[in-house]
Amino acid sequence: MSITNHTIRKLKQGETVVGSWLLSGSERVAEVLSQTAIDWIGIDTEHAPHSPERVESLIRAVTPDATPLVRLPSVEAAISGSAKHALDAGAQGIIVPNVETPTDAASIVQVSSFPPTGKRGVAGTVRANAYGERFDDYVTTANEETLITIQLETPSAINRADEILAVDGIDVAFIGENDLSAALGHPGEKDHPEVTAAVQRAFDAAQNNDVYPGIAGRTPAVQTERVDFGFRFFLLGADLTFMRTGLAPFLTE
Repeated sequence: MSITNHTIRKLKQGETVVGSWLLSGSERVAEVLSQTAIDWIGIDTEHAPHSPERVESLIRAVTPDATPLVRLPSVEAAISGSAKHALDAGAQGIIVPNVETPTDAASIVQVSSFPPTGKRGVAGTVRANAYGERFDDYVTTANEETLITIQLETPSAINRADEILAVDGIDVAFIGENDLSAALGHPGEKDHPEVTAAVQRAFDAAQNNDVYPGIAGRTPAVQTERVDFGFRFFLLGADLTFMRTGLAPFLTE
């Protein structure tokens, strides 16, 4: 199993990266997505009821062709063990929704990083270290090869974005426009001036703190605009959405 995180490599080389949520829980769908030009696949445990065993199976299906990330249910879940379980299973990064405070961000870094940076438990025999065969390699490189992404998706998080992103160890700040627009009183209106102003504040905070800014691409045209604007980490959609939209042109009334 590769320890090198190719999504991190591309970001450090100044490239943009694109990915998808995996909601279906299907290993075959995970393999199909991973064998495209996509960079990362986010196994979504916030909005889909995937068990830890299912998550590990999906990680196997994603690697080695794409970077397996796991979106955790919440900050609390990440801290209480979900981050450790996902990383021990071979995930090369985590995505944590609804981060509200610098304390949240610092706690996520702590549980996702081995000492001395953090306090992640060092297991001797887990999938991530090839069940002990690559223990030394893994424990000495995992902190550098683990992508830590937090989602900023509420007005309070936007207001404290500079403080949150000043926490050392955060790699990507992903701006959740769906939740943000709803929280601002404009559900679904992602181009509403209040929403775009909040997105700008989060983007500026990421730039100020050397954190990669992330957001949904939405459409190829919007993604191109956002690449030009400076966004680097893109969500293209979800596996179930791709199935539905792929079938739509073949259906006639």
